Amino acid sequence: MLTRTFFNRNPLTGNQLAMLPAGSVRAAGKLREQLISLRAGLLSGISSLVPAAGPDSSFYGGSLPAEPAAARVLESMLWTSALLSDHELERNALSMARLVMEHQREDGSFGNGASFTACSAMLRAISAAYSVTGEKAFLSFILRYFKYLHTALRENPLSGEDQLHTADTLASGILVYNITGQKAILSVLDLLISQGTDYTSLFHTFPYRIPVSAQIGQDDREPSGEKSDYISRLMQMGSGANLAEGLRTSALAGIITGSSKHTSAPEHGLARMNRSHKAVSGGITADPLLGGNSPTRGVSITAAAEMEASLETLFTCPEGVQFADQWEQIFYNVIQSAFSEDMLAVQSIQQANQLSLLSGIRFPFSKPDSSLFTVRDPEALTAILPVLPRFLMHQWMLTRDDGLCAMGYAPCQVRYPLKDAQVRITVESSYPVSGNVRITLNMNRDTAFPLRLRIPSWSDRATVLIQGETIEAGKAPFLVLTRQWHDGDAITLHLPMNPRMESSYHQAVSVLRGPLLFSLELEAEEDESGSITSRTDYAHAIVADDPVRVLLNEEMTEVRLEVNTVSAGIWQSSDGLIDPPPMDIPEASPGDVCSLVLVPYADTRLRVSVFPRYSFMR
Repeated sequence: MLTRTFFNRNPLTGNQLAMLPAGSVRAAGKLREQLISLRAGLLSGISSLVPAAGPDSSFYGGSLPAEPAAARVLESMLWTSALLSDHELERNALSMARLVMEHQREDGSFGNGASFTACSAMLRAISAAYSVTGEKAFLSFILRYFKYLHTALRENPLSGEDQLHTADTLASGILVYNITGQKAILSVLDLLISQGTDYTSLFHTFPYRIPVSAQIGQDDREPSGEKSDYISRLMQMGSGANLAEGLRTSALAGIITGSSKHTSAPEHGLARMNRSHKAVSGGITADPLLGGNSPTRGVSITAAAEMEASLETLFTCPEGVQFADQWEQIFYNVIQSAFSEDMLAVQSIQQANQLSLLSGIRFPFSKPDSSLFTVRDPEALTAILPVLPRFLMHQWMLTRDDGLCAMGYAPCQVRYPLKDAQVRITVESSYPVSGNVRITLNMNRDTAFPLRLRIPSWSDRATVLIQGETIEAGKAPFLVLTRQWHDGDAITLHLPMNPRMESSYHQAVSVLRGPLLFSLELEAEEDESGSITSRTDYAHAIVADDPVRVLLNEEMTEVRLEVNTVSAGIWQSSDGLIDPPPMDIPEASPGDVCSLVLVPYADTRLRVSVFPRYSFMR
């Protein structure tokens, strides 16, 4: 396996954080259990569900088209095998990765008839294979492909769909350049930036302030109808998944060129998307086009998966830690709720206020089964598979000053050599239910290195207890602990998780604690077709001036929130959809107040997460 991490070489923009090699982080706790379920279920059976993602893909010499789905599955297999120390899965994944190399042609191209987009996704998987093994053959494969691109891009510049998807090829090129220092790679990266979609300019201007589908006429919504170039381009550029990927495209362009226009674009773009299209669950409403911020619109799992990959890329950029709060929020809410309880099915598009799961077109351009938990959406199935293992891989990162950095606090173990010491870090927690985290360091010799602990923006007055000393974290994004560490040293981190109400659509409110969104769980009734409906009364308005009460079990592994509400009987629904929350609630008296228990968003199938606001002080 690879035993070292590579930082950016000159002339690339320097990075302060870098991803640890595969195998450095091992999963533990609840997320390990989920990873085992995913490995035994969807990951093992994906070839029968999505044949083009399996051994019959022409990436491996088979007869089926070479599609990005095959690359996503291979990437997921590689990261999962490393996190679980699953040698059987690792052998299977590496045998597939080597088949990709075996079928590389003499000119450096690969994937029989594969598009640039599909090859770009496979490069990400091959990069993972290098991280797992450290084998130079995988680097040579990527280098040969870049030599091919050096000629091919000049003769046949990128066009159409391929222009939208340069991010993973840029990332692979940066990785190989950092390892080999071969400057010919930089000229190919410059070509990709010049020929790819100019996400940077789009993020700085960002014209999509309203739902994109509102800009498309009814005739153009017909799947079989011909669309003008303008409408086709609007559907490409208004796609939540494409824009989420575009965030890392701009970030990587900034690393390559050093241009402040590129480096600042992701922050500007994400801020504008959040302002106009952020869902209370942390993702952006995209169903699949940007849909505004009404809780009646959907969050696409494909877009959420791309957003997670992009935010992880941004960690390696200057000031990238600012994106970690949203990264966690998307994972613990959107991604976790996308899986069925047994983790054998996936919901392609979810809603914050979700009264039913019915077959049929719920959003413009969505698929009929998009709101159901099914295995019938190949794109959603394969897009979500790498998200859980990549999230775990990014819990800890290496810092340029030879230290380690905690980006998240899920239970895990970290092993990495620092200076002359073999360092092992064990994280014990029930995060994100509890903000109490114990971090134990073990090493074969005393050594000094900086340890950075991320302090989320929602945590006020975080503290660390170490060797009897209490340290206040302050408001900085990191608490930096630099000292001589000894075998057995223990750190107790306390992140206060005070409930908070956040304003969302119009004057409505949502209730959060830590990275978790809380919802009213609606009783579900499922029929033989898989449709799920509810008759539970959802029409409640939260009394925003009253405190929120935290209900934790004794083991601090489960949490509920109790809020005060009044009836919002004027809040209507039709055809299985809840209307947007009403702004005007009829006058109530203190005697009308009742309490309501909210549960974590990811624990629900049918729910209300965005409530009308009521105040007796109006």
